[in-house]
Amino acid sequence: MSLEKDRKLKTIGKDPFVAETPLSALSTWLTPNELFYVRGHFPFENISDENWTITIGGNVSHPYEITMDELMALPKKTLPVTMECAGNNRKDLDPKVSGNQFDTGAVSNAIWAGASLEDVLNKAEVISSTKEILFEGADEGEPEPGKEVVSYLRSLPLSTVINNSDILIAYEMNGEPIPIEHGAPTRLIVPSWYGMASVKWLNNITALEDSFEGYFQTYKYVMKGLKDGKERPVREMKIKSAFSVEKQRAPISLGSVSISGFAWSGSGDIEKVELSYDGGKTWLKAHLDNPKSQYSWQQWSLDWEPPQVGIYTFLSKATDVHGNQQPMEPNWNTMGYEINAVISRPLTLEIH
Repeated sequence: MSLEKDRKLKTIGKDPFVAETPLSALSTWLTPNELFYVRGHFPFENISDENWTITIGGNVSHPYEITMDELMALPKKTLPVTMECAGNNRKDLDPKVSGNQFDTGAVSNAIWAGASLEDVLNKAEVISSTKEILFEGADEGEPEPGKEVVSYLRSLPLSTVINNSDILIAYEMNGEPIPIEHGAPTRLIVPSWYGMASVKWLNNITALEDSFEGYFQTYKYVMKGLKDGKERPVREMKIKSAFSVEKQRAPISLGSVSISGFAWSGSGDIEKVELSYDGGKTWLKAHLDNPKSQYSWQQWSLDWEPPQVGIYTFLSKATDVHGNQQPMEPNWNTMGYEINAVISRPLTLEIH
């Protein structure tokens, strides 16, 4: 497998390679593979897909291995899914926290295709005493300097997996074989959850009778340091919106101005997106541009008539069908996860 790093990606880390998508490149509903954000925990360039199999075992009646040909022979399901890194917008926190300093570009939208996890597990016959399903990737390394080498492992509650045909073992991304940096040849896709659940280079699935307590389950991807003093796991994506341009680089003539962006939520469809140019005193309702899709982001736009020449700072605020709304201030936590506060972007207007 070879890795091609698109020069348009904004590099955040080099070993392993981590990069976010410039918002200026997110002008369309679908994110091209080469512009999709990249997040990994261990080096992956040397993973080989030769004779690839996935082992299904643990608390099941019929453990087995499935080959790529067998996986691809199962009914194929295609889903558009927006995926966001749990640490997206970590750079916005004050005081700062450790971790990859993402701006707003660790989110992308792709059409994934593959077999339903449900079909793969049905053949193994998961035993009713199972509590969680554990997923293992082929990448491995030290999670911290000096710690024991581990694989990337994440579990899902059986209640999330059972009777859910939308969790995929994907082998295609936007109509092409999944690129190596995005998990080739097989990647778990868990719609609505932050990206840490969508295990890359998936090669082992294990049914567990007890809760998994691995490094990336109970230490990482946990909300810590919250105001209420409680801890909880990171799961579904919080409601969020973003502008599709990072900043206005050139003056704009006084007149109608088109402003656009995206909104998404792991809890349901987007109900509305509102914009403000006066610090939240007045909110203007944006137009929702593309048809609603259950697991993918919603494009929005607003044609705005500025009252006069000047410098305007816009805020965007999304609300979903269940009433979830972006907060005005970030939910500060020591790990820098689930940052979904209202985002501001400056827009300079000038008469020519």
